[in-house]
Amino acid sequence: MKKLLAVAIFAITLIYLSGCSNNPKVITKDDGIKYTEDTVGTGKEAKMGDLVSINFSAWVIKDSAENPFKDWSKDSTKAKQSIGSTQKMGKPYKFLLKEGTFIKGSVEGIEGMKVGGTRTIIIPSKLAYGKQGIGPIPPNADLKAVITLVDAKEPVVANLWDVDSTKYKTTKDGLKYVIVKEGDGPQPDSGDLVTVNYSGFLAKDSTKFQSSVEMDEPFTFKLGAHMVMAGWDEGISMMKKGGKARLVVPPALGYGNRPNRVIPPNSTLIFDIELLDVKKQ
Repeated sequence: MKKLLAVAIFAITLIYLSGCSNNPKVITKDDGIKYTEDTVGTGKEAKMGDLVSINFSAWVIKDSAENPFKDWSKDSTKAKQSIGSTQKMGKPYKFLLKEGTFIKGSVEGIEGMKVGGTRTIIIPSKLAYGKQGIGPIPPNADLKAVITLVDAKEPVVANLWDVDSTKYKTTKDGLKYVIVKEGDGPQPDSGDLVTVNYSGFLAKDSTKFQSSVEMDEPFTFKLGAHMVMAGWDEGISMMKKGGKARLVVPPALGYGNRPNRVIPPNSTLIFDIELLDVKKQ
């Protein structure tokens, strides 16, 4: 009887300790990514290609002997190993969930998270920046990222608008434009703050290179303050709030002979722009 009682007490103790454990199970994916579900979310599950918004902190792992799943957020000794955080950025980071849009190797660890959840993800060097390293990340460095999924949704796909090519006008500077929709609000003056949604395409083959519509992030800037290309300053100054316009920007009013990420030198660019707001200054 005493033996049975002892076994029962031992079993109950194991169940209790298991339920009180603060060490989530480490999951290893086929590619070598490891992660723990620190908090399981209850919202939409993120899948590849989604537009996601996250809060994150990330570090280089320098000591292979230590437990990388420990909380480093309040460990001042880890400050020099930090490679970025949204706390420093002041807002969540938004991107399309596909390789090349965030820390290399991380998207496989984010895939499958649910909104509201937090994961600690360990990225082996071979899936991150390997023997070359990059910036503050030395060669052969494993990485740690603590990710909280703020939002995940199907992205909007921005395509070129259907514009009547016979309605193009050309300014004396060489900017071609069409007012696709006449706005009913104020027309901005130099120095005003304007907010726009835009999609940009290469004129030579209609390749899309950027879209605030797809990223769900309208862009605000001061008109005429040389914060954007000259073609934008000129074209948007002819619009009214609520209006839409197609701008065809020649190299002289765009990036000229300088390459800009995926934009080759001397490129003519097409922008479909909607003027969302004008704040008179």
